Amino acid sequence: MKRILYILAIALSILACTDEIDKSNRYTFTGEAVADYMLNRSDKYSHFIDILKRAGRLSLLSTYGQYTLFLPDNDAVEKYVQEQDSIYHATKDSDNPVWTGVTSPLVEDLTDSMAVVLANTHIVEGSFSTSNLGEGSVAQWNFDNHYLGINYVVEGENYYIMINNYSRIMTRDEYVENGIIHTLDKAINPASFSLPEHIGRYNYFSLFSAALQLTGLGDSLLKYSDNLYVAPEKYSLCIVGGDLVPDNLVSVPEKKFYRYTAFVETDEVFRKQGIENIDDLVAFAEKWYGTEDRGNFESPRNALNKFVAYHIIEGEYPSNKIVPQGGQYEIHLGKKYPRFDYFETMQGTLMKVVKPYGTQDAANIYINYSKRKIPYNPELRHHLNVRLIETTEFTQADLRHSDFVQNALNGVVQPIDKILIYNEDEMVGNILNERMRFDFLSMMPELSSNNIRYKYSDNDFTIIPTDYCRNIKSNSNQFKIYKRNNGGLYFLDDLRPLGLFDFSFRLPPVPSRTYEIRFSCNMHDFYDDREAVVQIYIDNKVSGLPIDFRIGCLDQRIGWFADEETNDNGVEKDKQMRNRGWMKGPDSFNLMTGEYTERSIRGSLRRIVDRKYLSEGEHWIRFKNVSENTNFNSFMFDYIELVPLHIVSDPNKPEDRH
Repeated sequence: MKRILYILAIALSILACTDEIDKSNRYTFTGEAVADYMLNRSDKYSHFIDILKRAGRLSLLSTYGQYTLFLPDNDAVEKYVQEQDSIYHATKDSDNPVWTGVTSPLVEDLTDSMAVVLANTHIVEGSFSTSNLGEGSVAQWNFDNHYLGINYVVEGENYYIMINNYSRIMTRDEYVENGIIHTLDKAINPASFSLPEHIGRYNYFSLFSAALQLTGLGDSLLKYSDNLYVAPEKYSLCIVGGDLVPDNLVSVPEKKFYRYTAFVETDEVFRKQGIENIDDLVAFAEKWYGTEDRGNFESPRNALNKFVAYHIIEGEYPSNKIVPQGGQYEIHLGKKYPRFDYFETMQGTLMKVVKPYGTQDAANIYINYSKRKIPYNPELRHHLNVRLIETTEFTQADLRHSDFVQNALNGVVQPIDKILIYNEDEMVGNILNERMRFDFLSMMPELSSNNIRYKYSDNDFTIIPTDYCRNIKSNSNQFKIYKRNNGGLYFLDDLRPLGLFDFSFRLPPVPSRTYEIRFSCNMHDFYDDREAVVQIYIDNKVSGLPIDFRIGCLDQRIGWFADEETNDNGVEKDKQMRNRGWMKGPDSFNLMTGEYTERSIRGSLRRIVDRKYLSEGEHWIRFKNVSENTNFNSFMFDYIELVPLHIVSDPNKPEDRH
């Protein structure tokens, strides 16, 4: 255990103490670009130079911009090719042949297509020093449209950063004019297995893998990309104020990929609960999910099917992205309050994932973290506070797991330390018995599947086709939607429609009960006719009068105020605003500077929409622009809140400001 803690302490120190990183290998700026660095040392890097030339990528690394190159020297390329060739030939005549893309031990025999994959695998746009390579993944996709996994290996008093738990960084942080270079001991092994195939490769996941196949859910995880998707043309984007966004800041999704995240127990975790084989697992599932459609494992009503389906979410979430971490998020979200997000599972129910800052468990990430020491059902103590085991711990604490790689071709595997189940009573009375704040982009997993969400660059604008995400329905063709990064927003991004918008969001599948429904908005101090007048509908029924977002936040119909200008820190004014259908922003996250909370920012508001009983099944909230001014209208979608009625209706226990 001490060894594990030592490993984790070192891993954390990489992020926290950049001054302690070995600077002896850093390259002094000499005017070399990434390509020049290799070409000036061609005797050492000739193999990879040839791979880059064949892939048409060498010239890219000579251009203006910032790139991170994970660079294998000649020995590293040869070692990779020989190893992959050996795997191919050792398995090609077996029942489970492994296709590595390499069928010869000679580098010169690599196919052109494999050269393209290898070249793209080793390049990431942006400059990422080792201080930015936190556990989980590199922050952005590589040019092969995948995250590169990051974990650590400790040998004696030394630690090494691993890429995909395969390639070791040997020389760190070689700075050049257009980026940064890290050299490797082996070329990176690209992901080549679908998620269910990837899980099946590891004998310590054999029970979950068997259940995945028995239920047929593995077949639903084979999709990789939408071959019928046609990227829209990029158009000029004009934002509030009439400013034209520079073309280099505007992008469109060039492709549409499918990605998934699976939370998986090892066989050892199952054995601790007396589950030794698939029959035991079926019996366990029936205990919690009932016996409907017994034996028909492919039925969504079958217990084993429900059990497996609750382990899978759409979207690609390495451990450092399942809740936002690192970089700007640390300033913006802080560490005073738990950091969380909600996800819809393939079961059609919610899970909550939280990094519980402010508690003794803040070092870890949990699924369905309990606020109660004792669950309503005592047996659930083995199935709440389910911890995600990061790759470093998973591979180092038990050498049987030393070969584990988190990243598959179309998703990631998150090992967990307890058996995960969904229990409606416990979720209603405990886990989801709270104000639920959903970032709008969390309701659009396609954005996480396509490297659109969680980008670190500010003022990045991505045009989202109105049919790109299944949880959005467009009711008009007279508007455009774009996603924007911005340092003043909940998860540093929002969704903005422009024009005569009329579209609907599918609400998250919350447990059945009555909720207060409200959403975030941002308003000027003054009247601005470029903003929209919005009529809201819930399940196609009008909810209240149209909301005029043109009026300023100081207008008496809203009545924004500064807490410090009141005698009671704003308590009475809060009540008055609430009576008018408005609330100030939360105090649990800040502007990017870290100086001001959202509550203290003038114009940061929440609008109360309605109180509705949300039964089981789909529910949609519709936003229709009914403005008379059709030239230019804008609106902001940052987050939505669904609050159980008892939280907002007890005068003796008012809702907190977080």
